[in-house]
Amino acid sequence: MAPPQFRKYVNNVTGMFTMKTIPLQSSRQTGSSLLEVMISVFILAFGLLGIAGMQISSLRTTQSSLERSQAVFLTHTILDAMRANMTNPSGLPSDLSGLEVKEDYANAGKICVGDTVSIGDDLARADLNWWLGLLKTNLGDGDKTCGQVECEDNLCTVTIEWDDRRGEVNQTGGEVINTVKNRSLL
Repeated sequence: MAPPQFRKYVNNVTGMFTMKTIPLQSSRQTGSSLLEVMISVFILAFGLLGIAGMQISSLRTTQSSLERSQAVFLTHTILDAMRANMTNPSGLPSDLSGLEVKEDYANAGKICVGDTVSIGDDLARADLNWWLGLLKTNLGDGDKTCGQVECEDNLCTVTIEWDDRRGEVNQTGGEVINTVKNRSLL
């Protein structure tokens, strides 16, 4: 069967059928117009902007998650320092059951980056000042980055607060204070 662009015609001289190429009139347009190209570029650009927005949101969320993980790690850091600096009221090296948390850690109250701890014995004060330096390094040096240790008997709660304005989207434009609390029996 002949393709549609070929038609059979009878040759009047010889009386035989011959194939002749005659271009058919096409009702469809070939190629694309400038308008179609502009619309496709607009759709592509809109899609790329959406992808860029998702990337920015992903980076923001990743940063916030990193700061939360660091805050949890920092609560364990001060708890370990406190555990290593416990007092033994009996004075006997074999009696470890009576170890108590030094009150110097809890007596410092809420301390923020920029403060200096000046109360307590040398080791507790050094631990708290070192911990404040870690808070500043890992969670930011703003005045909203604070830590607090509260102890009742040997059950201690460490609270860390920091401004997570970069990580969280706040509709009002104000500050976003994240808080991590870790409770541990020393």
